[in-house]
Amino acid sequence: MAQDVSTIITSIKDIASDILEKDISTVRGFSERQVEAIAKQTVIIQKGIANGDIDEDLREFFLDGLEAMALNFVNTLKGILMVTLEKLWNALVNFLYKAVGVVI
Repeated sequence: MAQDVSTIITSIKDIASDILEKDISTVRGFSERQVEAIAKQTVIIQKGIANGDIDEDLREFFLDGLEAMALNFVNTLKGILMVTLEKLWNALVNFLYKAVGVVI
């Protein structure tokens, strides 16, 4: 069943938001472009398979590409999450040190 780009983008955002418990739309720039690229590539592959331009061998090649794109997307989110957690950790430690009278 073919889906359009906006439906795929919404689904990717919903899945990521549910897992991360955070609205993916707050992730700016690069991640947003990755989601759109994954959705567009998916539609291109769907159409190619449907009209016969993509045979079995090519299908595997394109599916490998989609996997790589998804991995890049997840790695981007992982990097953003690590930075966010580091900021949180730094803020908590700073607060706790100040709370016990230690100046950093």
